[in-house]
Amino acid sequence: MNLTEIETPALDRFEGYLKAVSDFIRTGELKWYFEAKLFEYEEAVSDVKQLIKAAYPTSDPEKAQVDECSIDDVLETLRHELGRSLTEIESLKFLTPLTNINSEMWRYVRECIVFEESRIYEYFSTEKDGLLNGILGDFAFIIHDENKYRCLIVSGATCD
Repeated sequence: MNLTEIETPALDRFEGYLKAVSDFIRTGELKWYFEAKLFEYEEAVSDVKQLIKAAYPTSDPEKAQVDECSIDDVLETLRHELGRSLTEIESLKFLTPLTNINSEMWRYVRECIVFEESRIYEYFSTEKDGLLNGILGDFAFIIHDENKYRCLIVSGATCD
């Protein structure tokens, strides 16, 4: 599979937003790190695990849990994962901008890929692999626009 990573001003804006989010939701020594990569390819892909392996050759998607999901599932995962170290008040304050589908973050995502027209997958791994930077307990989303032969992969990992 010929997969090409592409950089766009929209992706730059989204990555800048994610960096600001990382600083904003930092609690104590725990910090979130995010990565967003945008890819395009020339032929249809029938297996998302094949797409993941092409994007991250050191990953092992066969050992991961990769499930198709809805945007509501993505929002719930963000609430759960990012809210693990926040109080209820902090969660409301810090996570609402990330988990509201009409927020700035999702406008940035939409500039990169039209997620309403895409298939979305959640990627969870209990193994260390190249997609999640070798850190356990973190997450990734694959937003796959099969019609435009493009995908956006967003991952989040914690470090203390």
